[in-house]
Amino acid sequence: ALASGDADKTESLEAALEDLDAILRTFAALLRIAQIESGVRRAGFRPTDLMTTARTVVEAFAPTAEDAGAKLELMAGEAAVVDGDPELLTQMLVNLVENALRHGGAGVVATVKVERSAAGVSVRVVDTGPGVPEAERERLFDRFYRLEQSRSTPGSGLGLALVAAVARLHGAAVAVRNLTPGFEVRVTFPGPVRSG
Repeated sequence: ALASGDADKTESLEAALEDLDAILRTFAALLRIAQIESGVRRAGFRPTDLMTTARTVVEAFAPTAEDAGAKLELMAGEAAVVDGDPELLTQMLVNLVENALRHGGAGVVATVKVERSAAGVSVRVVDTGPGVPEAERERLFDRFYRLEQSRSTPGSGLGLALVAAVARLHGAAVAVRNLTPGFEVRVTFPGPVRSG
């Protein structure tokens, strides 16, 4: 058995390694954002079906959400092809889903919807959580900004900043709104829209 001093050292080392991991994740996210903003990532653009991307993300995260007492679902729809970087679009959706599940509170239901219209393709992530105070909404996509109520939970405040960077690279617009109840983030990619 470890002596109490050794146990304390082990605990301190584990805490330091966790902090280092968090710093490295933050650095990696900042690097990705810098690459996206420099336009380097446009080289990876190709026709990408956002409905397939959404299905992949939802299928990957639904079991974890369920284990946590939450629910993640996809509203089925038609193929919606945009010209983009599949890896970045997947990361964007992952960040939106994680954000909805993390901030939606106990028993949250998060729904991903991909919709085609004459104007283009919109990806909506809607949750049944408490929403975001109006005063904080404008800063949601700032780097390192964290909602007042989430300051005590783990996170870098870069998830939605990365979403904003990916959207800008693809010429897409991001909008947020409170629902009653709930919250919605919508990313709209301009047309023309292809079904495959």
